[in-house]
Amino acid sequence: MTFDPRTLAAAFVLLASMLGALLLFAWAHNRKIQALAWWGAAFCLIPLGIGIANLGKGLPSHLNLAVAHTFAVAGYGALYAGCRAFNGRAVLLPVIILGPAVWLVAFALIHESFAARLVLLSLINGGYAALSARELWKHAPRSLASQRAAVVLLLILAGFNFVRGTLSLSLSSIFWLDAFASRWSTEIALFLVVYAPALAFIFLSMAKERLELDYRKTEQALRESEEHYRYSVEFNPQIPWTADPQGNISNVSPRWCQLTGMSVEEALGEGWTKALHPDDYPGAAQQWTDAVASRSPLDVEYRVCLADGGYRWVRARATPRTGEDDSIICWYGTVEDIHDQKLAEERLRWAAYHDDLTGLPNRRYFQECLQQTLEHAEHAGGRVGLLITDLDDFKQINDRFGHDAGDEFLIAFGDELIGLIRPTNTIARLGGDEFAIILPDVGAVDDIVAVASAIQARMREPLRLSTGTQRSRTSIGGAISGSLGTSADELLKQADLALYSCKAAGRGLFEMFSPAMRDEAQKRASALEVARQAVALDRIEPFYQPKVDLDSGRLTGFEALLRWRHPRLGVQLPETLAHAFEDPELGITLGNCMLARVISDMRRWLDMDLPFGRISINASSADFRQADYAQRLLTCLRDAGIPPSLLGVEVTETVFLDRNVESAQKTLQALSAGGISIALDDFGTGYASLSHLKQFPVNVIKIDRAFVSDLMTDVGNAAIVKAVLRLGQSLGIRVIAEGVETAGQVSFLREHGCNLGQGYYFGRPMAADDVVPFIRSWMPSGQAKAYH
Repeated sequence: MTFDPRTLAAAFVLLASMLGALLLFAWAHNRKIQALAWWGAAFCLIPLGIGIANLGKGLPSHLNLAVAHTFAVAGYGALYAGCRAFNGRAVLLPVIILGPAVWLVAFALIHESFAARLVLLSLINGGYAALSARELWKHAPRSLASQRAAVVLLLILAGFNFVRGTLSLSLSSIFWLDAFASRWSTEIALFLVVYAPALAFIFLSMAKERLELDYRKTEQALRESEEHYRYSVEFNPQIPWTADPQGNISNVSPRWCQLTGMSVEEALGEGWTKALHPDDYPGAAQQWTDAVASRSPLDVEYRVCLADGGYRWVRARATPRTGEDDSIICWYGTVEDIHDQKLAEERLRWAAYHDDLTGLPNRRYFQECLQQTLEHAEHAGGRVGLLITDLDDFKQINDRFGHDAGDEFLIAFGDELIGLIRPTNTIARLGGDEFAIILPDVGAVDDIVAVASAIQARMREPLRLSTGTQRSRTSIGGAISGSLGTSADELLKQADLALYSCKAAGRGLFEMFSPAMRDEAQKRASALEVARQAVALDRIEPFYQPKVDLDSGRLTGFEALLRWRHPRLGVQLPETLAHAFEDPELGITLGNCMLARVISDMRRWLDMDLPFGRISINASSADFRQADYAQRLLTCLRDAGIPPSLLGVEVTETVFLDRNVESAQKTLQALSAGGISIALDDFGTGYASLSHLKQFPVNVIKIDRAFVSDLMTDVGNAAIVKAVLRLGQSLGIRVIAEGVETAGQVSFLREHGCNLGQGYYFGRPMAADDVVPFIRSWMPSGQAKAYH
């Protein structure tokens, strides 16, 4: 049986080309399977090579064979590339090009040998077929039934090529097809006859199976995504909703209905607004209208009415979805329950602006409220009043009954203030026992005075506490804003100055601010600054004024008086530093500086065996506020080796009237027990009573110079001096007169039993270096003669 080689070649070329076109057509309609393009190319390149090999009559030329088998080898390479692409692996172009390149290079050397050409072609094509089978078997991401069939066919093809190439057999000797023996396409013909249709349909099956698998996977992923979305929506605390471009609600989650008790139909359009709290509806509706008009995202908080009638805070947010023409397609939004968060914020805000103990507004709230009230008054043409109150005896309550009683008293006082003022007024606790009252729209100062008077009248009565009734007088400072406007800081400063002024004048008083108070405050600030510099630069030093026994003329000691040296003006009196002693810390510092200098001088005089008598120092109220003042003073004397009997402490009557009177009493008793003499200075000018002379360990009474200076001309002062002298004699307390300047005063005092004298008549205050020559020059006998 004979066949026309050209006819068969044409038939095979047509068949293979149709299969290649089929694969390319399938790839063109579904480009997800890139392998179809490579396989289509393989089924086009191989028949193209066959067609070229069978062109013309007779045996093909060497050029014809070289080109024909290059296309055939390239087709095998495309077959391998398709297998890699099917597995999702990168196509290795160097490997695909390597086969045709090897063939072309080798053909130039072996074109005369049919056996050599056959072996080389078989090895190259078989190698590509084996690689293709290995790729589909080993590297397949998923095992497909059609893919396993393709592996079998590819292995058979690879085996056929290897066997044929190894044995150098011609196709005619195997299949007795002499028609193909004379042409160089017998192996290609066999490939087309046996494998081409099978492989083509297997590849199509693989593509179809892959697409179905990918579709199922996509479908499963979609179902999982939908389930995920459904569960996310259902279990998300936020309630989703949508609205049309005009802002009308078009869809809302059933959970909104569960929350509010409305039906879905009722909530659509503008029906959702029926669930809003009446106070929140105007603002929320306006914000939603503005967001729709401006096409900007919405973020609003409001309260919604629940199905049970209660209200909860929610937060609604929405953003528009726009199309390609930038028009709004719809709005997507959510409603989130923020009730607990809102309550927590309210609690934090309340805590930030209120006092934990009394529940009243705190200083922060007070400052903001005062500023707002002043701004409103300025626009309305009104005035604002301000009162600052301070409880005079509050520390005594704390010290005597404990801080719990003190806290209870503050709460009760705050309640009393609330009952005394109008609802439009604002009460705040500024700290400690200090309270402030803002009085908006006051007509005149009389309105402020009336409120202050009502507070003071109420505080004259005791407050009932769990520990019993307690009293505490109240000092109040007042201020009123100016007609041209006053800042909050300035008004508060004015009220503080008024409070300070009335506390300095006494307790339980009320004063309105006056410009003179500001001048006094500036003087006080200047005194404090001068005192600080004097301490820092070691300019504080004691000056000593002698004290003399009026009967014997003997020098009994000195009073150490504070002086400070100005760098230009020289020695300065302590009046310029008087306010510094009112400052707790600075007053103590000044006292410590004086004590250190006095002890140093006394030690130096003792080392010189100088009989200086007793040195007296002045102690302020600030010193007696230190619980360890007596112990520190005695320790300083002991460390310096100075007998306590050589030191005296002079106190004014203000120490007895201080809030720390009990502490002062203990300190004086400790000083007296330690051997230090206690003198009551400026007796008769203050508020001390005779009971203080019995209550406190007083060794000496000092008659103030105001009574001694005109003793010889003022009958009243002379009577007071006589009375004090008789009082001292009755109580066994020594009396010293200050400000003695004349011999007549000396005679009067000695005649009426005054023990000691101090004044310019005996000597002016002198520096420590002048004390030594003064003592050595003192002639008791000569002085005594001068007194007679």
